[in-house]
Amino acid sequence: MKFNLFLLTILSSTFLGVITVQAQSADPVLKVGCNALAANITLTCHQTNGNITATLTSTPVKLKKGGTYTLAITKADYLPYTKTFTVDWEGQKQKFIYLEKGIGPSTSRSWLVDLGDNVDMEFVPIPVGNFMMGSEEGEDNELPIHKVSFSRPFWMAKTEVNQQQFEQYKLINHKKEKNEVLMPVGAEYPAVWISWEDAMGFCDWLTHLGQREGTLPEGYEYTLPTEAEWEYACRAGTLEEFAGKLDSMGWYIKNSTERINPVGKKKPNAWGLYDMHGNVWEWCADNWYSDYKNAPSDGSIRGLAKNEFYIDRTFLGKKGSVRFINDSYKVVRGGCWHYSARSCRSANRFYHKRSYKMNYLGFRPILISNPMVLRPQVTDKLRRKK
Repeated sequence: MKFNLFLLTILSSTFLGVITVQAQSADPVLKVGCNALAANITLTCHQTNGNITATLTSTPVKLKKGGTYTLAITKADYLPYTKTFTVDWEGQKQKFIYLEKGIGPSTSRSWLVDLGDNVDMEFVPIPVGNFMMGSEEGEDNELPIHKVSFSRPFWMAKTEVNQQQFEQYKLINHKKEKNEVLMPVGAEYPAVWISWEDAMGFCDWLTHLGQREGTLPEGYEYTLPTEAEWEYACRAGTLEEFAGKLDSMGWYIKNSTERINPVGKKKPNAWGLYDMHGNVWEWCADNWYSDYKNAPSDGSIRGLAKNEFYIDRTFLGKKGSVRFINDSYKVVRGGCWHYSARSCRSANRFYHKRSYKMNYLGFRPILISNPMVLRPQVTDKLRRKK
């Protein structure tokens, strides 16, 4: 079915913000009104090969009759609105959305979370926008470079989760191993020996805490950032390999004294985030992929992966091969105290098993409304032969 082209026009007054989606008379026309003047109104088209999101302004967007779309309306200090629908009408359809004043984060200021016992966590607003993800200065897994656009804001933890914050959730359960190099212990040090499952458990706990205490609006939740969200926040509008001078922004092998260091002591990036380069590797939500082929352009999670890895076992004196499905492997970003400067670049990426724990693995959560859901990714099978 061919796409129909709809022109979007903003009509507003002191009382009413109106968005009109126009087309030829026989085609569907959607007219959206909102009581909140200058609210952010976006429309997402859901397709099998990826979602397309457009802000409803004077810029044309492509829609099709019978298509499925999600209408989202947000504004600071108002509860968000989200509705998914199918275009099953002809002519004009009018819809008025009343946003209620309510609790919730603002795109103009930080969001502070009370974890109890005089322990809190600060989240920094990350603006909407786009960037070029990947790098030609790194490994093949950072290619191809591709544009990623974000149509809605999110909030990211100002620092890596520290030990005091994590232990409001549960004690860090780590049994000392033989010849292990001990890491410093203290409230201001990043929580380490954290698996991906531990990190997601903390995010779920934080969401339920906010819901139980009535401080978190419906539709919002804490989670791990997608790989695209992480790199976008790390770059903070920069185009170079680092968001500034590495020695002044991050802890890595040349300045860390071979250990983790207190969070928030180096300079932040342009968006107020500390330690995005170095100190500890940070877990992301995504499954590991060996490159950006077929990567989504909307920053959503790359999950339910289909690519499989086969490793020849003949060198072990055995027949056949070992098969790995990468749902077990999750992305980590940012480098750490034990790694080189190259590993701390904004675009650098690596992976670990989701259950893996080490003295250089930590995380930082984000707060977002209606997080993007996993969708199947079909990529080429990768085989590694002897």
